[in-house]
Amino acid sequence: MNIGESGPTAALARFVAEARVPADVRRTTRRYLLDWLGSAVAGGEMNPPALMRDVVQALGGHPQATVLADGTRTSAPLAAMANAAASHVLEMDDLDRASISHPGAPVVAAALAVAERDGASGDDLLDAIAVGYEVMIRIGEALGPSHYEHWHTTGTAGTFGAAAAAARLGRLDAQTTLMALGSAGTMTAGLWEFLVDGAMSKQLHPGKAAHDGILAALLAERGFTAASRILEGAKGLLAAMSDAPDVAALTEGLHASMARWRIEQVSFKVHASCRHTHPAVDAALSLREQHGIQPSQIERVEVRVYSQALGLLGGMEPVTPYAAKFSLPFCVASALRFRDLAPQRFSDETIADEATLALTSRVTFETDPALDALYPAAWPSIVAITMRSGERLEARIDHPAGDPESGITEADIAAKFRTLTDAILGERAAALATAVLEGDPAPDAATIARLASVGTAVAARP
Repeated sequence: MNIGESGPTAALARFVAEARVPADVRRTTRRYLLDWLGSAVAGGEMNPPALMRDVVQALGGHPQATVLADGTRTSAPLAAMANAAASHVLEMDDLDRASISHPGAPVVAAALAVAERDGASGDDLLDAIAVGYEVMIRIGEALGPSHYEHWHTTGTAGTFGAAAAAARLGRLDAQTTLMALGSAGTMTAGLWEFLVDGAMSKQLHPGKAAHDGILAALLAERGFTAASRILEGAKGLLAAMSDAPDVAALTEGLHASMARWRIEQVSFKVHASCRHTHPAVDAALSLREQHGIQPSQIERVEVRVYSQALGLLGGMEPVTPYAAKFSLPFCVASALRFRDLAPQRFSDETIADEATLALTSRVTFETDPALDALYPAAWPSIVAITMRSGERLEARIDHPAGDPESGITEADIAAKFRTLTDAILGERAAALATAVLEGDPAPDAATIARLASVGTAVAARP
């Protein structure tokens, strides 16, 4: 198929090659770059990313890009894989509601590695991130909620987003980009079955998406051919992985000079837990703050959620620190007890804390069909707290802290970054935040990697 012919995959390929990113979108993209860096730096020494980094070191590779957790350099695909995994383990990386995905993990990781490899400018890096988000989110929207029942969209749509970012930085033409998207599509994967075992696959998914997206672009650049209708074809992605695909979402409003970009509606994460828990956590925190509630006064807590959340939250018990991030009762109880849900709430000690577990046992949740209609545009929850006095208090949150509708500011994002990285990077944390948000020109990938790299001399955190 020649790129001049019509079709959603071809249209996205043309967009990747030709899009002109407006200045205000570049400015917005700086926020997502910094937010991703915070999660990547803070998660670098944790497992399973540390295990994946060991494999990356064993595989070796030409010194093209930096692994942020230790400052070593390896091939761009392998560096992207390690950094993407690190950015996804804290559960504080960004979240797009419409596509039900975390675009930063695969897209920024791939873009940063390729930009460092190629010596790209800061503006080119920002443009590639914005383009990658657009492609990934649109494909996630097209796949829809039915896809998410079995597939981790961050891994599936994320492979396309990473390929788009890599193709953009490589200045591939539309026809070559089409081949990159075709190869990305045939490699895309990420199944939820690991949740049954509480296994480590969740970080592998964005890691492989970032790696395979770069691989797809490298292959296409060398003339490797792939499916030209990988999205809309009879045996393509939408037919294979979605019960109710929305093909129109791939191209609706898509234009090289469009003013509104998907990245502008992506949510930041304020709490260190699964994003499906955030509305309930915010509702619980709101009730505690408004009414001065103490945990000892609580008889029971009832949470109502949209049914789609059960795919990740249903049956999850806080048996490990990571599993606790998906336990809605534990997250709500921890927030009520400590008045936040920061990363330190998830440790071997906290999941065994008797007071927290006692409150956890008094938290129940059920689905509410009335909330289902709002998903995925909103991810609402209703929390009702019955006090030992008999008083019943209720709050509903449709847009938790971090959603664009919540009014999150650049200062909020910078503060979150400093909270995650000050103890690791020291004074470089402030320098990095300033450079990414305010640098003129925008910092290039080599500068970012130098400021964000923990380095081999820094001791691993417990």
